[in-house]
Parts: sequence; C-alpha cells; structure tokens
Amino acid sequence: MGVSRVKAGGWVLLALLIGCNAGCVGPTAADAAAASTGNDLLDAVPSGAFYRDGRLVLSYDLGGKQAFFSAAWPMDAPVAGQHSFHMALMAFSKEAPVRPAELAHDWQPVALRDYASWQALVRVLLERFAPRNPATAWLVTVQSADLVLHRDLAGRLQIHRLEDKPADLRVTRYITEEAFSAAANDHLRQELSAEGDVPGPVLFAVGEDEFGSGFVLFDFAHAQSVFIALEPDPAGPVMGLDFSIRMLDALTLRSHVYSAIRQPVTMTHRLFWLTAHSSVAMLPRGTSVVHAAPPVAPGESMDLEAWERELDRLVGRDRYRGSIRALIDGEAFFEALIQSIVNAEKSVDIRLYIFDRDDYALRIADLLKRRSSEIKVRVLIDRIGSLAAGRLPQGSPYHSRANPQLFIADYLREDSKVEVRLVDNPWLTSDHTKVIVIDRHTAFVGGMNIGHEYRYKWHDMMVEVHGPIVKRLAKDFDKRWAHTGFGGDLAFAIAAMKPGRYRGPADGPDFVELRPLYTRTGDPQILRAQVAAIRAARARIYIQQPYFSDDQLLAELIRARQRGVDVRVILPSQSDSGFMDSANLITARALARNGIRVYIYPGMTHVKAALYDGWAIVGSANFDKLSLRVNQETNLATSDPGFAASLERELFELDFSQSKEWSGSEPVRWRDYIGKAIAEQL
Repeated sequence: MGVSRVKAGGWVLLALLIGCNAGCVGPTAADAAAASTGNDLLDAVPSGAFYRDGRLVLSYDLGGKQAFFSAAWPMDAPVAGQHSFHMALMAFSKEAPVRPAELAHDWQPVALRDYASWQALVRVLLERFAPRNPATAWLVTVQSADLVLHRDLAGRLQIHRLEDKPADLRVTRYITEEAFSAAANDHLRQELSAEGDVPGPVLFAVGEDEFGSGFVLFDFAHAQSVFIALEPDPAGPVMGLDFSIRMLDALTLRSHVYSAIRQPVTMTHRLFWLTAHSSVAMLPRGTSVVHAAPPVAPGESMDLEAWERELDRLVGRDRYRGSIRALIDGEAFFEALIQSIVNAEKSVDIRLYIFDRDDYALRIADLLKRRSSEIKVRVLIDRIGSLAAGRLPQGSPYHSRANPQLFIADYLREDSKVEVRLVDNPWLTSDHTKVIVIDRHTAFVGGMNIGHEYRYKWHDMMVEVHGPIVKRLAKDFDKRWAHTGFGGDLAFAIAAMKPGRYRGPADGPDFVELRPLYTRTGDPQILRAQVAAIRAARARIYIQQPYFSDDQLLAELIRARQRGVDVRVILPSQSDSGFMDSANLITARALARNGIRVYIYPGMTHVKAALYDGWAIVGSANFDKLSLRVNQETNLATSDPGFAASLERELFELDFSQSKEWSGSEPVRWRDYIGKAIAEQL
C-alpha cells in the first residue's frame, strides 16, 4: 500500500480536506453485474434495504439475479434521553437471508441517502461543534477519524487531522463518536419529523476512499445509530501462504536457530527459567480454602519510607526523579503521543509487544514514516506478537478493503527511513514491554500497544514521565535494540556498559521519586515487589487487571483480607482470551468466597495498575505466569501521595462506580477448569 492511500485517515476527513464531489451511492447495478465478490458488489446501489430489530438486509439486482448483504447487532434496552451507537460487519450471500415475502411484509423499508447527503450532514454538525474561540480546539471522532476543529480569526471552520494539528492549538474538549452520532440522530430526526411522527430508518452511504464502502443506519424509534461495513476478506492463498511461511520462520529459524547463534546465553538462561517456573506454577497455593472474612479494619497505611527501604533490599536501589501523569484511555494517550511525535526534534524510540496493521495503526505508521525523513525513528516490536495480531480477524469495521497489510514491519520500512527490529521468541517467550521514548526527555509507559482497540474500544492506561527516569528507560531501549541486532548477547553487554543519555532538567517542581521494576529472565522484580506489597498493606489494596491466573498472588490477597485489609479487584466482563476468561472466572469466585470485593468492568479493561495503601504501581505486566515470571516487562512504581491520590480518584473510584460488583452467581463449568489450567501456563 502506498503511503498516500492511508494518510487521509478516514472517510469524512478525506472528503472534507481534499473534497469529494460524488453525488451518488456508487456505480449502477449494471456496472456491478459482473461482480463475483462482496467487495465488488458493495460499490453498487442497493435495489432495496430492509430493517427489523437490530438486523439490516441489503438486496442487489444483478441482471435478473439477486445478491444480499446482512448485518446484525445487539439491541440495547431503550433508556429515555440516551442514544446508543454500534458497529457491525456485513456478511455477503448469494442466497436471501430472509424469505422475500417476510422482508416485504414484516420488515421496515429503509430510506437510502447518498454520500453527498452524508457529507452535508457531517459538515453541519462539525460547524456546530467547532468552538468560537480561535485559540482553542475540540477533538471530534467521526468514523474512527480524529478531527481537530477550530476557527480562524475570521470565524471560518478549520479541520485538521490530529497528527497535523498546529502545535500552538490547545484541545479543550473531546467529542466521542457516540456523542457525534447522537447529535446526528437528533438533527436528522428534527428534519424528518415535520408532521410529528417518528421517521422510519435512514441509511447513508459513507464510503468513498481507501478504507472501502460502508453505511450508517439511523434507527430513530430506538434512538440508535450503527456504522456498518463489509467483513474483511479472508487472506487469499498467496497471503495465507506468506503468513504461514513467516510464522514457521519466526518459530523455528528466527527464534531457535538464529537466536542460538546470536544469543546463546539468553537461549540457555530462558530455557532453564521457563522450565523452573512452569513447574512452580503447578504447585498448589491453598486458594480453594474458604475463610470467613473479618470486618474491614480501619488500619493505618504502611510506613512508606520503611517500605521503600524494604524495596531497596528486595529489588535494588534504582530510583530516579521525574514527573508522572496518568493517561487513561486511548483519547488521552494517543493525543499526547501523536503531539509528541509531531513535535519531536531528534528521535522517536518505540518498544511494543504489538504494532497492529488495522486502520488506526496504519495512520500512526504513516506519521512515523513521514517523520523519519526528519528525525531518527526506531521501532522495536515482538515478532510473533505483532505477526499473530495482524493475522487475527479485525473486530473494527474500519479496515482497508483494497490494500490489506500482512505485516506492519514491511509497511513501516516501505518508502521510509524508519528502522525496524523484531524481537525473536526463543521457547515462545516474548518482549511484552510498552515503552516509547521521545527525544530522550519524554517517555510513555504502560499497557497500550498501537491499534484500533487501544484507541477506541478498550479501557487502558499509560503514564507520561519526564525527568531523569527517562534516562533509564532510554537505556533500556538501547540495550534491547542492541540485543536484537547482529551482535546479540555481546552487543547487549556492550550497550549495558554505556552511560544512558537524557535531555532535560535534573529536577523540577513536580518531580518525585520513581522506581522502575522489571520482569527479566531470572529476575521477577514485579512479582517480588507486589507479593511484598500485599503482605505489607494495612488499609487497602486496589487492583485492576485484564488477566488474573496467578495463584501465588491470589493466595496472598486472601491472607491480606484475613488481616482486615480492604481488598478490591477489577476484572473485565470479557477479555480477548477465552482461556483467560475462564481463569478470571475461577479467580473471581475464589476472591469473592473469601470476602474480597470483585468488580466486573463493562467490556474489556486492559489496565494493569494497583494501589497498596499509598504505593502505586502501573505498567505492562499482567497477573499471569508469563508477565510475572518469564516475559520481558516494565512497570513504574512510586510512593508519591499526589500520584497515588490521582490514581485512586481518576481510575479506581471511577471504575468502581462504572463496574458491577460480582455476586458469585455465575456457574463454573468443567471447561473453565481446563481453561484455567491452560491459562496458568500463559
């Protein structure tokens, strides 16, 4: 895919910035008569559209023959004054999904509107949302495109992609895609309700650029709107073979032959460590014992100065000054990240487990490719993590139909100066760290990779840090970068002896002491520190995790609750792993039966954070064997009362209120125990 194909960043953005004069839905049905796939057919004009209770059927007349698209989504129970927004994927079929007689009599006909009508509606709404003050801007998400709106001195509307926003323009408000859809729903309903009746459903064609055709349905009776697009095509035989060869190469030659030559010490050490901890993970921890929970004791918090001295003994004396700010959810993190990349003067170093190949990841990739002609850009990603993630079916309807990418590393290197290295996976171990360093004076650390779900769908968190702590994080990157090169273990040792480089002040008014903690081969600092923190806590333990399968931490939390500590754990209602869902269910049951309050977050929370009295820890490590004992992970911890208070207020208290406390009524099935046994090795 050429760079120009993805730079536009979204249907609406392309139309508004470079203009699109299309006045119809697409080619005529006659033009599509020879269509043989859903991708071809979607560019034609539907001959009919029908809707009923969260299901849409589009019919196409192809010279006497018919073909169909159908889509379905969950119907929310209507709440007065609230609008719901959904995304759905369409399935293509040459057979009618519903009997024609039933469509004609029992389904609602849908009014079709062309792309020009959608463009006009969007323009009206963006004019409404743009702030009046020329010095401020609002960030609006429309069809997965982040648009920055402001007015010039003459009051004219100006629209920028987020990555092209003028540096001096301050974003003061964010309008979500849900809020934009609600405004569109209200505006349309007012236009169509001249006679006082609730108008019927309306379907807009909204696809005129590189990400392919799509539709937006407005169902006024149920106060909902839905973005609908064709399912991504499964990879053809050529791409499928390419992926299979790449994966076989990654699992064999790259991870176990080349790595043995370049990294013999690492290979041997990891095999020993993985074998030892696989055995340890199977040992019983006594978590099945059910205790009567005592009342929560109003105990005083642990002595944080004494606690930090204990940590010096347990994990080492490495502490660094720096500021720390929580960036909760994709809006906050990616706005800060993109602005930092745009403003970077010398370098951008990115170390991730997954750099996906979906629509949003390609936009970030395009920004990095553009900046690589001006500054040094290095990207370090886990080979199997990113390759496998790019192969998984995309849950987002925002994808490229015309130019799907197989592997993000190839795309980053194409027509750019971006340097890309891949971390190999001996014995199926991984580098799960997420650290991004900008100009060696700013760093981002936490749980987010780069991809659509991290920006728009999942609940997650990163922290932004400045100060001498960046020196340590930059050196960590340099060592891992050297390790993945030709020199392997030797290059890593040489890089470890070099002093770290940092560009920034030695101290500042908001600097506090920050402690980096790691999971490294033979050195599970994150596990040791959190086991000790659970034992030391006197008043409260708040934990949020996407995956909780570690029985040692579970047993320690039960013991803490027996001491009268207020222990609360937030888990997702559904994660992205069936095995981990089973592990979370069994863990939640054990926690609740022993008096620990378990909260189920609505949707996927990927946050990895904890408060132990006044000590806060955040980062990339899950509560599973791989993160705590085997993989490469990076967390940051601090006893600063200001950050602990902000984490309690902005993350935990808000998420407690948004989550449902688990009653323990959900049954545990035999397959959940099998899933838990598998998860304990993951």
